[in-house]
Amino acid sequence: MIDLAELREALREADLDGWLLFAFKGLNPVATRVLGLTGLNTRRLFALFPREGDPVVIAHKIELQGLENFPGKVVPYARWSELNQALSHAVGGKTLGMEISPRDAVPYLDRVPHGVVQLLQSMGAKILPSGDLVSRFAARWSQQELADHHFAAEILADVARGALQQAIRETGVLTETALQARVIAALEARGLVLNEPPIVGFGPNSAKPHYEPHPGKDAVLRPGDLVLLDLWAGRSLDTVFADRPGSVLRGTSCRPR
Repeated sequence: MIDLAELREALREADLDGWLLFAFKGLNPVATRVLGLTGLNTRRLFALFPREGDPVVIAHKIELQGLENFPGKVVPYARWSELNQALSHAVGGKTLGMEISPRDAVPYLDRVPHGVVQLLQSMGAKILPSGDLVSRFAARWSQQELADHHFAAEILADVARGALQQAIRETGVLTETALQARVIAALEARGLVLNEPPIVGFGPNSAKPHYEPHPGKDAVLRPGDLVLLDLWAGRSLDTVFADRPGSVLRGTSCRPR
């Protein structure tokens, strides 16, 4: 959980009455990270961290698990009318930061549905972007995440070097999907996980953004081909990944960049 004293100071600096987090079915990863939410989250949840006073979380009665250590008041609801009543009492007349981005200028921040913003505005709340708060309290890496990132980065570099060096020796027979499978196996053997397979492209395919090779339709490495190997992985799916693109021209040294 975030440092409440530091957050209150940040709210004073931003001239905000509070930070209102909205969570529903994983729409807002900021809320998930700050609150440490687990479970299905199939009902709307609002958590208000005010500049003055204790935090308040409004959550459905069937989804109170995981809120036992919330540093404030937990207000359960069942009917939508109970949600609206509790929400109106919490936000009315306040200027609040939320994960919105005017005109969707920053899509990674724009996580609150327009209808939710309209609902809050109808209750007398003024909603402003929370980007500075997100950067300071949700995007900051922990010491463990930093260690995970360094760990993964070293392995990625080592695997990329080995894969590219071996690829040079297999000109004429190596396919894109074969190299891709080899890299995946090497990363997993070293204790890393992936959320998507690495990008492997030979020759003209190396110039295609986010190219995806497919068995039977992928290219075979030819003399003079440029090889693109773009790979990423982490110690777990919920930590900070490392990302390392690499390229090599046939007959040159292979150095991940």
